[in-house]
Amino acid sequence: MILILCCNAAMDRTYRVANFQLGKFHHTNNFQVVAGGKGVNVARALRTLGHKSTVTGFAGGMVGRFVANELRRLEITPAFVEIAEESRLVQNFIDPVAGTETRVDELGPLVSPRELRHLQRRWTELLSDAQVAIIAGSTPRGIPDTLYHDLVTAAHQAGVSVIVDAHDALLTQCIAAAPTIITPNLAELQALVSRPLSVPKGVQQAAGELIQQGIELVLTSLGSAGAIAVAPSGCWLVAAPEVEVVSSVGSGDAMVAGLVAALVERLPLTEQLRWAVAAGSANAAVFGAGLPDRSSVEDLLSDTVLTPLG
Repeated sequence: MILILCCNAAMDRTYRVANFQLGKFHHTNNFQVVAGGKGVNVARALRTLGHKSTVTGFAGGMVGRFVANELRRLEITPAFVEIAEESRLVQNFIDPVAGTETRVDELGPLVSPRELRHLQRRWTELLSDAQVAIIAGSTPRGIPDTLYHDLVTAAHQAGVSVIVDAHDALLTQCIAAAPTIITPNLAELQALVSRPLSVPKGVQQAAGELIQQGIELVLTSLGSAGAIAVAPSGCWLVAAPEVEVVSSVGSGDAMVAGLVAALVERLPLTEQLRWAVAAGSANAAVFGAGLPDRSSVEDLLSDTVLTPLG
């Protein structure tokens, strides 16, 4: 079983609005409503790649019920801790003419100490059946920055590899627990090491420092340029294939899904990296987060080029 943590589940509403302007009235019938949150996006992308998962985290109110029902419809198992407050709504406005994306993200719900303890117990219980674990995204209010550190530690104690896709203090705090894999983008890696980084040498050096702390793979996303991967066995630039970008929303989540899909299929590391970048690119070519189908990813693999770095 693939176990995914999505602490800050949401309802995602994405609108395509040509010539979007602030302060103006807009009308569109081109929109999409899906269950959201980074962990949910990863689960949905994994499902399109042929892998089922179990998603835990916090979910409350009407939005929480919507998220759980959407996951069941996709044959993804919801294992959320039900909370008293309403889960958040996220709105994305995509302007295909200007090529812009505008996001309005509600402040997450307030989680009580009792609800937090419930999640920690559930995470430990679910790890007993997990093949690999993924921790993705932000946390709602009331959650300490040390939570991901504690959950990574629990995964190690259960003998489960864990991938972390987070940022800011949540990522900084969990590094000491040495997650198996981290997947920052360039800005997140720079914040993590507290300095600007050149590409590729600065990224290589910073990722190498993290490898020395026990992390097995640092996969740094460079957006449309692809990614840089650093592991004890080597360092590679993974060039992204060219696609016509519709929306970049969820592409980082699809990258994680592609990596994990190849990991559980026991493909070599170099193939895992190609699957990761191809999946992220395939997601950018569709309207919606976490929706790259497997055939589209496979079509892009031959144009996803891996180059060893010194």
